[in-house]
Amino acid sequence: MTGFADIKRAIIAALTPELLSAQYRAGLQPGDPVETGHCAVASEAFYHIAGGKAAGFMPVVCGYSVTADGKMHFGAARAKAERETKVDFVRETHWWIRGPKDGKRGAGAVFDVTAAQYDAPFPYENGHNTGFMQPQQKPSKRAQVVIDRVTKALGAETLAAYRRANIAAFQKKQKTPAPRR
Repeated sequence: MTGFADIKRAIIAALTPELLSAQYRAGLQPGDPVETGHCAVASEAFYHIAGGKAAGFMPVVCGYSVTADGKMHFGAARAKAERETKVDFVRETHWWIRGPKDGKRGAGAVFDVTAAQYDAPFPYENGHNTGFMQPQQKPSKRAQVVIDRVTKALGAETLAAYRRANIAAFQKKQKTPAPRR
């Protein structure tokens, strides 16, 4: 059965520079991992492929600032560092998906399709649950391009089975009563 690792590989293979926002496309450097700058579109594509809200998945975003030395600053420390130093910061965001746990949406494992763009593990504890910018719960145009490419690579029925299994597993956990104490 197809799993996250297979879908992740297919999503990464589907990422191309024209899917990047102009800001990230202009900043690409030779040797950058293909995942660089694609976290939002890759995460959105995975979210929809995996079953989205119906399967208990949750988009997560983290804003941070990076100094010239490559150090990342998060949360209150980010605001303080920006306020108190004369260093130029580059503001960035990183997106990923959290899976369900015990019938609770977004409480489980991290699904980060583009983690390879970072030299060290990303500090996921700094992220916050969010939604995508598509209020009608449909993929954006860029995410749909990725989904179409992944569908072509892995097959529509394979992806439909993965989605159905995720939705069924989440719904089953939601219906399981809590243990009595």
